[in-house]
Amino acid sequence: MLINIVIGFLSFVLLSVFQTVEFYVIAAVIAAAIVAYSAKGSAGGPARQILLAGILTRAERHVSPMIELICNDDGTVVLRRYGVEGVTLSGAVSLAITVIGFDVKIKERIVEGKPDDEVVDTASFVLDFMGEERYFISYTSESAGLFVATALKNRPGNHIVKSMQ
Repeated sequence: MLINIVIGFLSFVLLSVFQTVEFYVIAAVIAAAIVAYSAKGSAGGPARQILLAGILTRAERHVSPMIELICNDDGTVVLRRYGVEGVTLSGAVSLAITVIGFDVKIKERIVEGKPDDEVVDTASFVLDFMGEERYFISYTSESAGLFVATALKNRPGNHIVKSMQ
């Protein structure tokens, strides 16, 4: 009998909470917060598209596919792509760069060139759109089936070398 009275009292107290104005106000505020959070977009900002042509050279020795990033004093970053295969001096290596906030996605485009020209294996680019920030860079060479990703803090003297896989 005492147990029935306690259970009845607890159910009355719990059910009476769901009938108060305060409960519905709190529930409405929580629902509005959930809707606002889900409607919020990414904080990256608008996307910028940059196209760069590379300067082609030949390394003195055979180099496996890799990228090198060198941060200069003026804020520019030199990107060198080593181990480019099947490209001659009359060909081209260019980059299609998409920048969203601090995410930099780089896609390599290759034009092989005339087969009787001198073979090159290195392409150099100057990235002049970066500030003194920390960037996440992903580099994709679809024609070679290679990829590399790295974080770069653009500070003078910073130097990164990453192998492509």
